[in-house]
Amino acid sequence: MSKKIDQQAFVKLVQSKLSEKELNWLKKKSAILTIPESIGKFPIFFSLTARFIANEIPLWEEDELEQLETVYPGFGKASWTKQELVRVVLMINLETSKNKEILEAFFETAEMQELVAFFKGLFLLENAEEFTLSVEEGIRTNMVNVFDSFTAGNPYAITYLEEWAWNQLVLKALFLDRPLFTIHDIDKRKNQSLSEMLQDFVNERWSAFREVSPEIWRMIEGNLRDDIRKRISERERKGIEKEAIDHVLHTDKNEKALEFWNNIGKLNLKK
Repeated sequence: MSKKIDQQAFVKLVQSKLSEKELNWLKKKSAILTIPESIGKFPIFFSLTARFIANEIPLWEEDELEQLETVYPGFGKASWTKQELVRVVLMINLETSKNKEILEAFFETAEMQELVAFFKGLFLLENAEEFTLSVEEGIRTNMVNVFDSFTAGNPYAITYLEEWAWNQLVLKALFLDRPLFTIHDIDKRKNQSLSEMLQDFVNERWSAFREVSPEIWRMIEGNLRDDIRKRISERERKGIEKEAIDHVLHTDKNEKALEFWNNIGKLNLKK
């Protein structure tokens, strides 16, 4: 499916969740943005969305969610407000040849909720790959809501980030104590370099008598070093940590591993 068809499907689904008044506002602003000399009004419309669109999470039918997962893999792993959805539609309506200049300038001054919509929407742009620098810069944020916007259910990272940036994203998620299981297709980007970094991280934390997220073992599985095995053998384990480490020590790469690790992440959230 092409990006243009994905965009059209996304816009249609978003429009179906708006009130008549909200839909009229969006259509009017979208039409204005298609006029070349009016494209500079985008930042104003993006900000005004908070005044004209309800800040509520729409209810989706099962078939609608299936469509959204097709055009935006991972959609269901994050909560989307109507304001965020409408802001993404406004981003889509920008002319592709000019959107990078407009969006990157806006990115520098946007407030938190605007940044959340910005990062969530990048994947749907026809030239999404041109915004990797913005995402790499965003990885440095300490604002949890903003960080979650390009990790939780967002397919951008798995699709466009280079390995070093992907590894930094996973490590930052652990620093911020954010869940790993919501990161889209996280297991597909497991790599030796990341495993080494995370095992060094475990060593540092344990040496300082601090805990690590039990989800960290998901990214180490299959690459466990001897020094970490030794430290594990000297450690008293219990609860979720014991489940995770025991799985890594005795892993057989079975097909239920995905379900196991997702459950570990969910249990860790409830602690």
